[in-house]
Amino acid sequence: MAVPSAVKVAGDAPPAVVAIEPPVLAERLRMSMIHLSRRLRRHDPSELSIAQVSGLASVVNKGPLGIGRLAELESLPGSAATRLADKLEAAGLVVRQATPGDRRGVQVVATPAGVEVLARYVRAGNEWLAARLASLSEVDRTSIARAITVLESMAAGEPGTAVEPHEGSRATEELAR
Repeated sequence: MAVPSAVKVAGDAPPAVVAIEPPVLAERLRMSMIHLSRRLRRHDPSELSIAQVSGLASVVNKGPLGIGRLAELESLPGSAATRLADKLEAAGLVVRQATPGDRRGVQVVATPAGVEVLARYVRAGNEWLAARLASLSEVDRTSIARAITVLESMAAGEPGTAVEPHEGSRATEELAR
């Protein structure tokens, strides 16, 4: 069955009713994520690929990591995780060091330069997004906060388990600023 495109083209009038059928929502969500990701990449101060930024974030936030754990976190085969670590190491963003207590084991550890590159990347993206969000109404920001809760649940592989942000939750606190 062909799914009609929900992708907006310049000059298209907004739909009178928002479609909630999963195939239509899936297309709109996917295309929105692609376009938003591209816009964020234009504000990326580093020369890293998306995979490299993601791998670096895993090492910075969850490291030190063995290659197997990096592969698991990044949903990569072991050989691809090794190549990713090689590229990050060549850029001076991570180093490999022996795993304490395991003479054969090697861990990938972020360097201070790696931590700084990731911090700049996050800061630039967050500043760009915050400026866009600041121009929205409170109702729209609240809608986005609720959608983020659902998207985080989906990203964690637990769709349908999202709960509404409650008073005092981080999302609610962020909106209050």
